[in-house]
Amino acid sequence: MRPTLASLLSMTLGLSLAHIAVADSEYESWLKANSFDAQAAQQEFQDYMDANDKEFVGFLKQQWKKVELKKPIVLDKTPKPSKLPVAKTPDPKPQTTPQVTSPIASPIISKPRKPEPIVKVQPIKPVVEKIKPAPQPKPLIEKITPDPREPQIQFEFLARTISMPKVKTRALAFNSRLNSKSIAKHWESMATQKHKHIIQALNAHKANLNLNDWAVALLANQYSKEIGLYNENAQQLFTWFLLVKSGYDVRLAYNSNAFVLMPSEQALFGVTYFTMNNQKYYAVSFDTEKVNAGRAYTYSGKHDSANKNIDFANASRIKPSSAIKSKALSFKFNGGKHKVNLDYDLALVQFSNTLPQMNIQYYPQQGLPKQTAEQLLNQLKPLVQGKSEVEAVNLLLRFVQTSFAYKTDGQQFNKENYLLPIETLHYPYSDCEDRASIFSWLTESLLGLDAVLLDYPGHIAAAVHFNDSVDGDNLHYNGKTYTVTDPTYINARVGMAMPQFKGNKPKVLNF
Repeated sequence: MRPTLASLLSMTLGLSLAHIAVADSEYESWLKANSFDAQAAQQEFQDYMDANDKEFVGFLKQQWKKVELKKPIVLDKTPKPSKLPVAKTPDPKPQTTPQVTSPIASPIISKPRKPEPIVKVQPIKPVVEKIKPAPQPKPLIEKITPDPREPQIQFEFLARTISMPKVKTRALAFNSRLNSKSIAKHWESMATQKHKHIIQALNAHKANLNLNDWAVALLANQYSKEIGLYNENAQQLFTWFLLVKSGYDVRLAYNSNAFVLMPSEQALFGVTYFTMNNQKYYAVSFDTEKVNAGRAYTYSGKHDSANKNIDFANASRIKPSSAIKSKALSFKFNGGKHKVNLDYDLALVQFSNTLPQMNIQYYPQQGLPKQTAEQLLNQLKPLVQGKSEVEAVNLLLRFVQTSFAYKTDGQQFNKENYLLPIETLHYPYSDCEDRASIFSWLTESLLGLDAVLLDYPGHIAAAVHFNDSVDGDNLHYNGKTYTVTDPTYINARVGMAMPQFKGNKPKVLNF
């Protein structure tokens, strides 16, 4: 039976009224902005609030537990030397039997033998003259293939312009009083908005730029600002949401303000934290401002899809930007004058400045970024080629001792601030742990010799395991003998401990 004109008009009017009734809904606004197939779009919208979200909202609605944020752990409160001693012994000519000094631990029983020439240094490759500016990354639209009509925003991150999806912030704004109910309601609001494409974009940038987990967290936080969330609580809530949806077991806490708590693969120092289920959660600031210690509220459950800790490793592997700076270093050794010219990525220095303080071993582990490392190693290789192990290490000692000016962190930064090797190149001054880090990394990377760090009260030095017995200040560790090498003791050679620490037994830090 064919429909009558009256029935058609009635159906049309009913559909029009229904359309008007929902035109202002969040779903309809979203659908208008994304002209996809209507049925598929409706199903995707319903799927945003998945089972994990619903269960998680249940946790959030429950009474949050009051926790006591612990004060930051400080690694070493002992003051560092403000003025460095200078070894009186001038550079001697290479000797068969080095001068004997008092050992730190057990003396070496075996007779000293003439060290063999270095055999692990590879043939010298041409020095890389310049770091070529990194090409700007291609728009992520090609990587994650969003709908071409989907709007994007662009902003600067680590000295490069990147694209991220443009979103409407009405549902993301947060102006309520902080409590479990308002936060649960806000998660529900965020989870029912289109967001999977944002997570895809974050993951694409992580892969394209070799970002570590901390860099992803910084990107998520900056994105929350760039989209127009000007309220700090709203920024923290959206950052928390994005990181949880990216698989990280971060938590939200609040007292007078909301802040993100992060589980870390590395122990962090100088950062407030609390412990839940034997896991430390750190209140790491995204803008280097410390989060106030004291009482706060957080939830006990967790999102089922969020299981990863934040890993701060691989800080030097981020792809280089075009923000390249140059550094000229010079030193003297055995009557010869040597110059080293390096290029380094300023964006990586700025990123390194956002890192919280970690164990001393973390810093030599990161090393230098590939391009700068190649420059430095290729310029030092000809200087150590064919030398004995001891003389090669002496040259590296002199390079670090005299190429970098010394000031304590307190004098330069007004706080304790361990530096990555690239930061040691950048800043005008460095102190003992910074020099020990870059020296140890150089020794292992260039000579293939095993190096460890030595932790004295208020001072960090290094020690090297040589293939032959070496006289001087030595100690035994894990069945091997290590000889003290102090890159902060000016003009000191292999086997010479700083006078005020001679005879002290340090803690050995193996990286």
